[in-house]
Amino acid sequence: MRTALASILLVLSTAHAALAAAPARPLWSHIRPLTPSAAELLTRAAERSTILRTQLEAIEQTDVVVYVLDSMSRSVGDPKASLEFVATAGGRRYVVVRVDRWRLNPCEAIAWFGHELQHAIEVASAPEVTNAAQLARLYRRIGWEYGSGQFESDAAQTAGHRVRNELAGFSR
Repeated sequence: MRTALASILLVLSTAHAALAAAPARPLWSHIRPLTPSAAELLTRAAERSTILRTQLEAIEQTDVVVYVLDSMSRSVGDPKASLEFVATAGGRRYVVVRVDRWRLNPCEAIAWFGHELQHAIEVASAPEVTNAAQLARLYRRIGWEYGSGQFESDAAQTAGHRVRNELAGFSR
């Protein structure tokens, strides 16, 4: 009896150790941070903002995969955050969201992340967008061009403001 009990306990403890050592399944399969600090931004944003969590959940239901990069701007005039169309492959559309963590405090980085996730949702809502040229056409239709190849939308501006207000403790 003791041998059987010891064997069962050994099997259970080995199984528990294997489960504990196994990497956790990421919460977001359609949001893929490219650096450890981008993963930290994603985690912090999801913890602090219900608006941003709702956006992440919405993107999970689409064919859009968002790579997150928290890189430094290439030049002084670059935006603090942006979305760029990368490719279409295997029934998925891939975009990169960049948030310049070097120029933004943590709350502003989260707000800009929410702004750019709204753009990803806009792309997801437009199945015809399968390349950069069609992305530009989308924004000429639903938003406006404010610089050469730089676009904006009211929905993304509103999302960024809502996240910023949420983080500051205000509600509208």
